[in-house]
Order: sequence, then C-alpha cells, then structure tokens
Amino acid sequence: MVERVESINRGTILSDKTEERLRGAVVTVDVVIPAFNEGSCIRGVLQDVVMARQDEWFQIQNIYVISDASTDQTDDIVQEMAARDRRVKLLRKQERKGKQNSINLAFSITNADVIVFIDADVRLAGEDSITKLVQHFRDGNVAVVQGGLVRPRPGFTLNPAKQAAYFDWVLVDKVRRRKSISWWSIDGRVMALSRDFYKHLVLLLSLADDQFIFYSCIQQGCRFVWADSAIFYYGPPKSIADFSHQWSRYFFYTGKSRQYFGKELIDRDMSVPGLWRTILSSLLCHPLCGLMWVLCYTISKVEFMLRVDFEKYEHGFFWTKSEPPKNLGQGRHAGKDTSGIQS
Repeated sequence: MVERVESINRGTILSDKTEERLRGAVVTVDVVIPAFNEGSCIRGVLQDVVMARQDEWFQIQNIYVISDASTDQTDDIVQEMAARDRRVKLLRKQERKGKQNSINLAFSITNADVIVFIDADVRLAGEDSITKLVQHFRDGNVAVVQGGLVRPRPGFTLNPAKQAAYFDWVLVDKVRRRKSISWWSIDGRVMALSRDFYKHLVLLLSLADDQFIFYSCIQQGCRFVWADSAIFYYGPPKSIADFSHQWSRYFFYTGKSRQYFGKELIDRDMSVPGLWRTILSSLLCHPLCGLMWVLCYTISKVEFMLRVDFEKYEHGFFWTKSEPPKNLGQGRHAGKDTSGIQS
C-alpha cells in the first residue's frame, strides 16, 4: 500500500545532527498510553504493544501508562503487566487533570527520539503496526506521523451509535484519501512525534490535544504524514450520547483552534473542496448508517448550541467512552477491510 504523504514546505524542524542520528543509529521510541478508568481495555492494548515487532532500526525502550487518577482496576492491570515486562511503567496522577495534562507530563519525562501516543481503547492490527508508523522518521524532516485508524464494520446492529460511527469512519477515510492534510486529518488516537518537535510543545488545556499538535506542526512548516498502512483499530462510541459528545467536543475545540491559530489556517488551508459531494456519495453507498449519522450529527449540533459540558471541555478532562474493538479475527494481522457494510 502506498503511503499518502503531504506537507507544507515552510521550513524544517529538525537539526542536521538529529537527522543524521535518525538515519544512522538505533532510534529510541517511547510509547505513551493516557488512561482514565480503562480497565476493560488496557490489558489488550498493552499486550499488543509489548508484542510489537522491533527491527534493527528502532527500539521501544519504555511503555508508559499515565493514569489520570483512575478509580477502577486500570492501575492494577498495568502493574501486573509491568511485572512481566520491565518496559511497562505506571505513572499515576493523584488528581484528575485531563489528557492534555497527561501528554505534557509525557513530554517532560521522555527523551526518546520518537514518542508514540496510543489511546487505551485502540488495538494494533498486527505486530508491525508500530514499525510501519515510526518508519517514516527515517526521513529526518518528519515531525508528526498519524496512524491509519480503522473502525471495523459492526455487522448487524440496532445500535444507531455504532451505525453512525462506522459511517463517520467511512466518510473521514474518503476525505483523507482526497486531501490528507485538512481538518479531517486530525485524530489523536494514534500519533507519533519527533523529539525536536515535541520538546518545543506545551499543550493548552483549552485546546484539543490532537488539534493543537496537528495545527502546530502545519503552522511551523513541519512535515506531517498520514501513515495509512500503519493500521490500528478503534471501536464505536457506546451510545448516541457518547457520539454526540465527540462531535460537540470537536465543534468546541475547532472554534478555540480558530481563535488561537487563525481563521486563514483553519478555514482556508484546511478546508476540503467538494465535501458535500463526498458526504452525499457516502450516503448513497451506506444509506442506513448514513441516516443514523445525520441523526447523531444533528443531536451533537444541538448539544453544542446549548453549550452542554463546555466547562469540562475548557479544563480538558471530558473523556467519552468507546467500546474496545471486537471480533477482529484474522483482520488484525491481514490488514484493513474498507469494503461495504450491511445497510
């Protein structure tokens, strides 16, 4: 599969010394998993990362789980895994401060050449998912690499949130293949950053972590890569409420990003020509899932206009729950299936 790579050439973030190191010596990689009450899924993603294949070019030296004052069995499971693999380390915050705070903490404790952030409810498609993600840093000019996220088909379900969520992924995937650098490119579930880039970052609590990282990369003229063959699976939201929260949160933070980074970057450079045609063609291909998406999207717009949970968004600690991917079967190692869904 051909990687889709685009960049805005306004400069470079990496020094010559860093580029030489990334091209020659073994590159150190730290994996960071922010977690809040992820007892139902943390074991799965940790097992995937522990079993991830490394090659002679890079080495995973630490696997940090940053627990945002979890109150379930998350911490116990991580400690159990840490006893089996010395790379696994639990960092527990005594007070809940949000994902942005967890990412800033990760920036302060790591000195790895590459830092990989993976959400706790994500699963690796195979042992080479991380390899395919970080291989792009062989090009010393790359600052940010985003994983090829795939939401598996739910099959027959009466849950409108699952149907809407699958359509959501179909739509986003189509848009990315038309224009890989746009505001549809942003997804913080799996993101890798070079050291020379992340060492200059301090995330703001009032801005979404993935938007801040992505727009900072583009604004600074650094190179962003969408690694669509580095496959990671993620599940659907559990309910319409969770789906609407995700979109309402997106609307909220996009407005904040527009204020911080400027309308020109967000509205002009990141726009997608022909977006409505893409939405309509996707609706024709997946009518039932598409109708559920329209319903859930409308609910999220109403929620946004009513300013539901804005205070939580401001402080950066509103976490919406998604179900762990299920019934991955052979697909976890065979690559992604982007074929149709029962509608």
